[in-house]
Amino acid sequence: MLFRSIQPLEGGVVLGKIVGFIEFKDRVRRSLENILSSEVIEKAKRDSHSFRSPRPCGMTIHTGIGCSNMCIYCYIYDMGFPKTVELYPLPVEGLVYALSINPYIVPTKTLAAYGSVTEPLNPVTRDFSLKLIEYVYRYLKLPTQISTKSILDEKIVYSLANVDPRCSILVTVTSIDYAKILEPRAPSPIERIIYAGYASKYLHTSIFIRPIIPSVTDSEIDKIFKLLTEYSIKNIVIGSLRVSKNILTKLKQASPSIYNEVLYRLPREPIKKQQIAIYDKDIREKIIRKAKEYQIKIYTSACQANIDAHNEFCNMCLKGPCGDINKWETVEEDDVAEFLEYIKVRYSRVTISKDSVYIELKDKVSKDKIEYIEKFLKQSLKTIVKVKPR
Repeated sequence: MLFRSIQPLEGGVVLGKIVGFIEFKDRVRRSLENILSSEVIEKAKRDSHSFRSPRPCGMTIHTGIGCSNMCIYCYIYDMGFPKTVELYPLPVEGLVYALSINPYIVPTKTLAAYGSVTEPLNPVTRDFSLKLIEYVYRYLKLPTQISTKSILDEKIVYSLANVDPRCSILVTVTSIDYAKILEPRAPSPIERIIYAGYASKYLHTSIFIRPIIPSVTDSEIDKIFKLLTEYSIKNIVIGSLRVSKNILTKLKQASPSIYNEVLYRLPREPIKKQQIAIYDKDIREKIIRKAKEYQIKIYTSACQANIDAHNEFCNMCLKGPCGDINKWETVEEDDVAEFLEYIKVRYSRVTISKDSVYIELKDKVSKDKIEYIEKFLKQSLKTIVKVKPR
């Protein structure tokens, strides 16, 4: 195992797996502090990558600010991001440093998700993104996943395959016929599929059917699946449409028929920038049925594709277990106990079952500390963790 292989440390002390993760990350931090200026270090400490906790899909890592694709269903403009693209205001090494001091990040375990609030392979950010992906993987070994609407040319595929050979690529396609209405400045969806087929020869590549656009995606699903079959793409990831008041307004202006279908499926109208997911269970079921007909593997979340691509196992949520069950590692009580002692938290009991870890504490502990324990152990052990304070 990686973290036992780098032991013992000074003094001949051999650390367990979980504390080994912390020490490994600390060595990354120290090595980066030797090459970064004090100005970059201080800026990185204030950056959100240094304190945000990972989302269900993993740690969203931002390679830029804003997106010029102008997709009318996109939520980032409601979050204040611009319709232009600029590089992230930290150098690559500074971003890796921010991740190394993030208390929730676990080397080799936390999933890295690129492309949540920008197009990572936009011409403005492409070289920066590829370098960042290389450095994050080199220093922290976070399993790579990149979501994109860009054309996956030979340079991009070669670069990603050399950095993380098990990299998970998600290429977004929600429609063929309505693409110019829904995604006015994005590359052609047919071109995306053609080049995704090229990428799939070298990397784990999925078509990202998110968001599902009612009356559009479902009516075109045969057309989309025929193209995937033609270009030997064997995986899809599906996800729901979430709309804000602003997104509804744009949909109404672009296509009253789509707007009416979306409105019909909303449990309630959103207030201001609030995002509400539409009802799409029937469409999901249709897509799943069709996927089976075309012998296409379907993931119901992005993280499932990343776990599968990296041949890992995960049981962190109720959707699990996911991935290779042979990679299901036994949780050692001694490792959990050592971790709690390392962070100076006294416990009365650690109960380990097949699919969860339950910890009872001896003392009153702050909510922040409990949150840290649960989230760090969850990432480390890839299982459900519950902490009960005194």
